[in-house]
Amino acid sequence: MAHAPSPDVAIIGGGIIGCSAAAMLAERGARVVLFEGSAIGAGASGRNLGVLQHPFDPVLGTLFHDSLDRYRRLAAEADSGFQLADRPAGLLLLNPDADASRAQVRRLAEAVPELAPSFMDPDAVAAAEPALTPGFAACRLETGYPVPPGSATAGWARLAERLGAQVRVGTSAEPSWADGQRVVGVRQSDGEVVAAGTVLVAAGPSAPPLADPGGTWQPITRTWGVTVQVRLGDLAPRHVVEQDEVDAVNRPARAAERAAATSEAEPETLFSIASASGVSTLGSTFLPAEPDPDRVAELLVRRSATYLPALATAPIVEVRLCARPQSVDGRPFVGRVPWAEGLYVCAGHGPWGISTGPASAALIVDALLTGTEARIPLPLRADRAPG
Repeated sequence: MAHAPSPDVAIIGGGIIGCSAAAMLAERGARVVLFEGSAIGAGASGRNLGVLQHPFDPVLGTLFHDSLDRYRRLAAEADSGFQLADRPAGLLLLNPDADASRAQVRRLAEAVPELAPSFMDPDAVAAAEPALTPGFAACRLETGYPVPPGSATAGWARLAERLGAQVRVGTSAEPSWADGQRVVGVRQSDGEVVAAGTVLVAAGPSAPPLADPGGTWQPITRTWGVTVQVRLGDLAPRHVVEQDEVDAVNRPARAAERAAATSEAEPETLFSIASASGVSTLGSTFLPAEPDPDRVAELLVRRSATYLPALATAPIVEVRLCARPQSVDGRPFVGRVPWAEGLYVCAGHGPWGISTGPASAALIVDALLTGTEARIPLPLRADRAPG
């Protein structure tokens, strides 16, 4: 019996990067096999807040806009199951101090003018979102597309299979090394080796030990997030709503610092909420160690109810826990790893995975198929200094 030809690319990880990369590779004629040990979108790619949002970073902002274009094309696919609104819902950064909110508008107008920051006084906020606690001013930004948290990753996985990629769920894998310096395929959890022309590690926080079994390369850490899905009915905010952080523009760089400084005894929670398809998802947490999700969820709901009182009695649909792949500088690592032939990595997007992942996947796909990394910006290259 003739054996099927070896794949051109084996992908490890069924998150937003792996699934979108598989679809793009298959669309360009490559033979692709994706290995996912648990479920599609089992980690942060399926357990996020559920919003495509500008990351307040000029480099990642470019990825965000490209990803939006790719999501629009995905939504146009008849069987993707993914939908995207024509315009953003808008993002409200709430602040009890109106002067501080005005200052935030000025800062963001200088840093990210494309988001058209505007000030809303408490009366305007109450008119736009009457379910919120009165008295909050807001900086409104022209961004934020709510989507069901796992829908983006699932849509890419369906498209990948329709285009001919193999998606093996329930089969974990790791790179198969020929001589310690050359990767020749993947070794499945049952010991079988699948030969492949190249291997892409898109395994989120598990990427470093897969890409470098020796443990020298560790620029991506786990920050644990808990989200709570609730039903608010007519009280669900129309905007994406967040508790304002004065240094919002520096969020990507601060995530790892915040996680390291957070006390497990009293974990930090930040109010954020996005609503799609009748369900509102509440966040956010950035924790350095795996927490008790129910304990954190109770704290999250209690603190968030000071912003949105209906949360105190809203029916809880599900409490979700995930580990985010947080890079040390807030930007993903994309490209060929310098210590191994035939091995590529694309991981480290932190909280911006679904917002920027498809564009990162497009960059790595181009590198895989052309053999050049010319299109990958230097601040994203996998061979950059990790500090």
